[in-house]
Amino acid sequence: MLEFFIAALVIGIAPGPDNLFVLAQSATYGARLGFCIILGLCTGIAIHTCLLVAGVSALIAASPTAFFVIQCLGAAYLLYLAYKSFGVKAGVVNMNGDSRSEPGMTSARSLYMRGIIMNLTNPKVILFVLSLIPPAVRLDRPIHPSLQMAIFGGEFILATMIVFGCIALLAGTVKKFLLTSPKANRNLNWFSGAVFVFLAVALFMV
Repeated sequence: MLEFFIAALVIGIAPGPDNLFVLAQSATYGARLGFCIILGLCTGIAIHTCLLVAGVSALIAASPTAFFVIQCLGAAYLLYLAYKSFGVKAGVVNMNGDSRSEPGMTSARSLYMRGIIMNLTNPKVILFVLSLIPPAVRLDRPIHPSLQMAIFGGEFILATMIVFGCIALLAGTVKKFLLTSPKANRNLNWFSGAVFVFLAVALFMV
């Protein structure tokens, strides 16, 4: 099963919407809160793995109506996040990473939930999990296929944590150099909003 973990690492490193999302959010809020986003995304992967084992993912993928509904929900949520990002006022951030002019600063819990919702309302994740995990299952192993899928899901989560964690740390380092620049922080919020709009449109490009 080491081969699957290596493949998951390679897939995680490959440029994609999730990488861009983690990069934008970590650059906007810092590495610590960026990890909250990553934990939310990984929780979403865990839920998708459970749905895969239960056979629900295959049913959703086979239903054009269910798939389209999830696409619409995901796009609506992303556009809502874009609206919030575009509406943030520029402010100076102190050395603790707390904004002094933004009273409604995003909390760790809300970013964690953002990661979960982002993942659960992304139908492409369903297709990705279906195309990645089941083909790796081998009936000649002394492990039940359902347990194999659960293990592969855990390996995928670990690989995601490693790759996205590195991205968050890198983006968080950039954030530290922008703490005293209101204009830079405003530009980061606009960049984050643009990423959300891009991801919303990308949901329909299956």
